[in-house]
Formats: sequence, structure tokens, C-alpha cells
Amino acid sequence: MTLTTQAPAFLPMMQPVLRRGRSFLDREVLPGDENEKRLNALLAAAAERGLDGVVIFGAAHTPENLVYYANYTPTTFHGALVARTGQPPVLFAGKGGARDHPYIRTVSWVADVRYAAQIGPAVAEVADGWGAGRLGVAGLDTSLPHHVRDEVGAALGDRLAGVDDLVVDQRRAKSAREIAVLATANTIAGRAAAAAAEAYADGAGRRTALAAADYAARAGNAHDCRITAGTGLGGVAGISEVRDDRGPLTAVIAAEYLGYWGVAAIRLGTEAVDNLAIDRVVARLRPGVDARAAFSNRDASFLVNGIGCGLVEAPSWGVEPDAALRPNDVVSIAHLGESSGALELDVRTVVIDETGARSLA
Repeated sequence: MTLTTQAPAFLPMMQPVLRRGRSFLDREVLPGDENEKRLNALLAAAAERGLDGVVIFGAAHTPENLVYYANYTPTTFHGALVARTGQPPVLFAGKGGARDHPYIRTVSWVADVRYAAQIGPAVAEVADGWGAGRLGVAGLDTSLPHHVRDEVGAALGDRLAGVDDLVVDQRRAKSAREIAVLATANTIAGRAAAAAAEAYADGAGRRTALAAADYAARAGNAHDCRITAGTGLGGVAGISEVRDDRGPLTAVIAAEYLGYWGVAAIRLGTEAVDNLAIDRVVARLRPGVDARAAFSNRDASFLVNGIGCGLVEAPSWGVEPDAALRPNDVVSIAHLGESSGALELDVRTVVIDETGARSLA
């Protein structure tokens, strides 16, 4: 068995920003109180560390935290959510002014949306107005350009304490609503993969078949869709780099629905993948199990990681093989292999409950 750490390169699809996508708040499926409860839980955990509030940063290439807490996806630049218990939260968002704030207010539950040319001093002003001293911060080192991060540091200095670990832990435990949305995203991805196979079977070239998958995902109500194909040299390529011929092809499609991702494998002109290896792994998954217990030496290469608002979340066994599974973990398992020089791939997403793992359907 080989656990690879290539997931951050392969699964994010080489397209790190919202691409021709859209975002909205479905109040029937994920009402605003879902995000509000998450934020209140984070504030409570931060308070146990002696912190007066939190500031959560996100950007177009790392929108997950702002999606999770504010239902806001930055399409360019970056944004920040500032919150303190007992105060209405403030969302700093927009590009070059407030012209897109009317739209942002339709997708985020946060009512107070502002624009700030310099986000560090703006966050400090809000915190000072609330009488907040030390703030928990998430996304500071992963979401912001260096000059913006330095600006935030200059404005807030030692008032900031990292709470990225709290955010990672909270996002990992999926609610029933989240699992339902993830199931829908997974279904959309699966139908898109089937559309590619159908187009190819009808005589379409490889690139045309992948375009059919992209169209099917968006027609199926995906808000964003990303496709990456494997190459004969072991690399990956986007749709535009794939020839429109009849050669074999293996690809991954990721479809985003209401801020959550579903993934599926696309196989064109290749033999059916043996599912027994991935079946063996799924049968071993249950709370308390880690990578060492889930895999045997005869198992092939796998990518195993959590999936949710991000394509790669905790637990990520390629990075932390000793991370034990928990109830309500949603885990994506990619089985990697090679046959006749071509990449073989199968993908399955499961949810962990007290009795084991069940398919996310």
C-alpha cells in the first residue's frame, strides 16, 4: 500500500479560482442559521482561549473558510469576516468599492457588508469599536498576499492568535445538512462523468467528451466545475490541453454545489476498473481507524482525505496517516493504478458513522 501526498496538487484541479461559477444562498437547504451556528461555536471555542473575537480571512484561491462561516466566495482579491459574541458580524468584501455589495447581500447571511482598501486597519477599527482586545485569526498565512498580511500584522500586531486548528476541527465534523448537500454535489459529479462516457461512446473526441461533462455539471446546477485529466507522462492537464482524438483518457471531475464539492472519475476508452481494492478499504473504515489499520501491504496506491467546502480537508491521510476517523467524517478515496502505461483511477466518497462507512448517495 502506498499513501501519496499528491492530493493538494491533483484534486484541486489546477484551477484555484471560481471559474465561470456562481454562488447563492439556498435558504431551504442551508438556511443562514447554519452559518451563524458555526460562527457562534467558533467564538465560544476562541473564548475558551481568552480571545475576544475572531477574524477569518479568505481569498479566491482559498475561499473555504469564508464559504463555511459567511456563505461568501471571493471571486477576486480577498475578504475577511470579523465577529465577536453579542455583536453583528462584519464582512469585508467586494472589489474596488461597494458596487457588488447588493449581490453579496443576496448570498451571505451577514447583513453588515463593507469594503476596505486596507483591510488591516479596517479590522482593527471594528474590533476597537467593540472593545475587543485579542482576536483569533484563521487564514492569515494561507489566504493573503504578503503585503496584505504585513499590513494586517502592522495594524493588529500581537493582538492576533492563531485559531486555524479550531476551524479545521470544526469544518471536519459535518452536520446532517452538510452531508445532504455533499450527497447532491457527489451525484452531480457522477452524472457529469456519465455524460462524458456517453459522449465518447457516441463517437466524440476526448476533449469534446470532457466538455460534455462540464456542461452536464453546470446544467445539473453545479455552481463551479473543474476537470483535470491524467497524461501519459504521469502529469495532469486541463480540458484545453487534451487532444480531441479517440485515445484513452482518465480524468477527475469536481462539481461544487452550495459551497460543497463532489468528485467522480471519468474513464474514456479504458477497461473497467476493478473495485475490489477500494471495497476492501471502505469495509475497514469506522470511527477510531487510521491509515495504518485501513490499509494492508497488498493494497494499491490511494489518495485519502476529507472533502467538504474544500476538495482537500481533514483528515488527510497522506499528510497525517495517524489521524483517526470520527463519526460524520466525509472522506474521498481515490484508487490510483496503471495499466498499459495509462493511469487508472476510481473515486468514491463515503460518510463515517458509528457502524462503519456508507456511500455518499
